[in-house]
Amino acid sequence: MTKQLSVIQLRQLEERLEKLRDIAALESPQDGWVRTLRQALGITTEQLASKLGVTRQAVLQLEAAERSQTATWSSLRKAANAMDCEVVYAVVPRGSLNQVLLRQGRKQAERHVQRIAHSMKLDAHVVGPAEQERQVEELAVQLAAERSRALWAEEPKGTPASPPPPPFPGRPRKIG
Repeated sequence: MTKQLSVIQLRQLEERLEKLRDIAALESPQDGWVRTLRQALGITTEQLASKLGVTRQAVLQLEAAERSQTATWSSLRKAANAMDCEVVYAVVPRGSLNQVLLRQGRKQAERHVQRIAHSMKLDAHVVGPAEQERQVEELAVQLAAERSRALWAEEPKGTPASPPPPPFPGRPRKIG
């Protein structure tokens, strides 16, 4: 039942996210939203400063901070409220949730299949590219469906490649 509930919750979240995709694609005006809306509403910097209880210079600093993406959430909300506006915030995936899960699953699957292929090659077992691709796709779908923490695990930095097998002990013998 928990898995089914999780699927339902994912579907509901995906429906909510779909409504935000157009907003996420919307680029900020060159001058920033605060300045652009302030000017569109005919509010001077002095008037906005008065509404906020700050100096004109503080409003100009806020507008500059917004353009450089360093404005605080709190200051943007205060300015928006003073202009009878709302600040809209959302983190929206690049594609559907399922697409994001599959892309991440594919990354993990490729690493996993490559490690296995390397190990098999050392044992003189070679898997063709088509079979490797099939294995990657199959594992990616499985990992995406499970949505475990392992899906997002990073490979440790500086992980050495698998060591070569130890040399054959002793001298080669002729058989037969």
